[in-house]
Amino acid sequence: MFVVVEARIDARKLKREARIEFRRNTSIELPASILASQKNFPFNPVMWYTLSMMKWIWVFIGFYWIFLQIPFFGSPPEEPKEPESPVKGWWEVRYFPVTPTRYAQSGKGIIKAESVGSRSSLFKIVGEKERNFPVLAWGWKISNVVRSAIETRKDRFDAAARVIVVFGKEGPLRRIGRGEPAGLKIEYIWATRLPKGHLFDHPGERNRKVMVMESGESRVGQWVYFERNIQKDFKQAFGTEPLPILAIGIQTDTDDSNEMVTAYYREPTLRR
Repeated sequence: MFVVVEARIDARKLKREARIEFRRNTSIELPASILASQKNFPFNPVMWYTLSMMKWIWVFIGFYWIFLQIPFFGSPPEEPKEPESPVKGWWEVRYFPVTPTRYAQSGKGIIKAESVGSRSSLFKIVGEKERNFPVLAWGWKISNVVRSAIETRKDRFDAAARVIVVFGKEGPLRRIGRGEPAGLKIEYIWATRLPKGHLFDHPGERNRKVMVMESGESRVGQWVYFERNIQKDFKQAFGTEPLPILAIGIQTDTDDSNEMVTAYYREPTLRR
């Protein structure tokens, strides 16, 4: 009889130690009511294992529910906004990775351009009523010419000042991304050495002609004004009847020469 009682005591002791050890090895904590009930019920390892696994099941369900809330196909991204232009009414064209020229409004109808080994352009759209006007008028003033420029070479084609006219078929303005408008182009430049009136092909682009309007340093620091019949210039440059004007641009660049130039532009305007 004493043997049987002692065996039962040892069995209960082993169960109690097993329960303590199991609780140490699991992170689940049971309410006090359940722990108290263990005194009246034999230890069941399967039940304890099931309860411990339930915690991980609920964690998995929680993560799965969060995952379901994430849309696989979100709303379409917003179209990127046009970058702010330094001059109202114009948009800036940059030529990555070249540092852009600094443009700023400098009084009514005057645009200042500062270039230090840099290049960028400003363009503006021409209104429908003005697209067939024959005369373009503008003025410019420069601090100096780009002394090391060679306008007929692609790798040395810098200019202290230039006005760009873009021709094309009527309709919505075609632009290459946020770049220059597409079309036939004539550039009027202040050259370094080429003679005035010289007309030549752009050294780096097709369908683009360059005409020298001013050259050298004899009029540096002075305002110089022009009026050009751009329809006649178009016939001379391309040998065909002129197309409507889509856009007008300006550009001061010294990225090839790495020199310094400051230019002022009287905004170009179209006239009958």
